[in-house]
Amino acid sequence: MSVVVPKQIWWTVEELANSGLPELPGSKPGINLLAQRFGWRAIEGCAKRKVGRGGGWIYHWSVLPLAARRKLLTDAAETPDERPDRGNAWAAFDSLPETAKTKAKTRLAALQIVDGLHQSGVTHVHAVAEAARQCGSSARSVYNWIGMVEGVAPEDRLAYLVPRNRLAVRKPNKAACTQAFMDYLTSDYLRQGPPTFAQCYRAACKKAKHEGWDILISKTAKRRLDDEVPRLCQVLAREGFAGL
Repeated sequence: MSVVVPKQIWWTVEELANSGLPELPGSKPGINLLAQRFGWRAIEGCAKRKVGRGGGWIYHWSVLPLAARRKLLTDAAETPDERPDRGNAWAAFDSLPETAKTKAKTRLAALQIVDGLHQSGVTHVHAVAEAARQCGSSARSVYNWIGMVEGVAPEDRLAYLVPRNRLAVRKPNKAACTQAFMDYLTSDYLRQGPPTFAQCYRAACKKAKHEGWDILISKTAKRRLDDEVPRLCQVLAREGFAGL
């Protein structure tokens, strides 16, 4: 089982205003002021332009206030993601026959067409329609593929675009059942102070011993945290805009 991350990675201003998350304003102007105050748009990898109707900005969950991040992580822990983590996804991909790999590559090519058309200013609907035409698929299929990789890093998309029956989540073993441990560790590390990772890891191990959680070794835990939260977003959460 992977480290716990929110079910929704990227948020529009409207979604944040309507989310009811703690420490977030309940209006779009309020969210925009918060984003401006903390420089969300200047954080590489944590803000990007919204494609399609209306435009605007969307933000990575890791730029949100601590209380909001904790709520998202808690909700995610209660509703585990059905997708495997990136390591298991790539292991499953490598074991597939060439026919399944080719199908995944075709899907990835369609999404790359969509991304390329977005960058040239084409609307989302037209980009999807053109990608479907070029790949000989339906627009509905392309939308499904987009959903399959929502929140997935571009370099990992191929592994998640295999036919769904090939991407079944393996039954987690004891060593993998660490979501509570990683939830606590991530929340503790992504706060201002800032504490060192070693301090947070020791605190998480102490908490795990009390709660009966499974743990990861320090290097593995740090690698998983770095996989899920971009470096610049970590700096913003721990040191504020002044640390960038």
